[in-house]
Amino acid sequence: MWLSGWIGTPWASRKTPMVVYGPDGTVAMTENLAKAFSEDIRIREDDEHLPPAGVAFDAKDITPGPVYDRNGVKVTAIEVNHGEKIKPAFGYVIEYDGKKVVLSGDTKYDERVATAAKGADLLVHEVAVIEPDLAKKYPSYRDIEAHHSSPEEAGRIFTLAKPKLAVYSHIVFATLKPVQDVPEDALLQRTRSTYAGPLVIGHDLMSFVIDDHVSAFGPDGKPIEPLK
Repeated sequence: MWLSGWIGTPWASRKTPMVVYGPDGTVAMTENLAKAFSEDIRIREDDEHLPPAGVAFDAKDITPGPVYDRNGVKVTAIEVNHGEKIKPAFGYVIEYDGKKVVLSGDTKYDERVATAAKGADLLVHEVAVIEPDLAKKYPSYRDIEAHHSSPEEAGRIFTLAKPKLAVYSHIVFATLKPVQDVPEDALLQRTRSTYAGPLVIGHDLMSFVIDDHVSAFGPDGKPIEPLK
């Protein structure tokens, strides 16, 4: 996103610094990225005549609370529980024109997400489904699973928050079998044990429109009905 957004193409050609907000360490990360790719940057500036400002960063380390408030858009960072060794970890509340979207970020079951998402128009939440046989053979997957929310736990958060629409994103799925699609029927069934409201399982390039209702659309622009 950073370097590709700078190159001279119809979909990129950034000419101003890339703005990045994140937890402590974000500024250091951007500084070291620039060092790691210094030769690539030097060559592109000289050979492709790309503007130096376009590959610079405007980075900010943030703490929980309001982190962005411009042109009617307000973003608030909330701390979430991604595990004792992964701190800080943030979710985000995005508000505009009386509408509210909440992104859980990576998190275990954390009722702070539900509190922030009370009555939200859209709640986008992570979920993990790791096959028990895989965790038995490779114990490290138990550690991975411990950093995320099960479908049952995510469903409890949805039930507490009561958003107009709940959406699964960042679906952590692992199995002994070769790479395959997420078993959506099983994911839905497990979620339904704790949540009965409208739910969409996210896919790349899905989009949402929020007005009096919340509507989901696939990459082809066709409407997607929430799962029953």
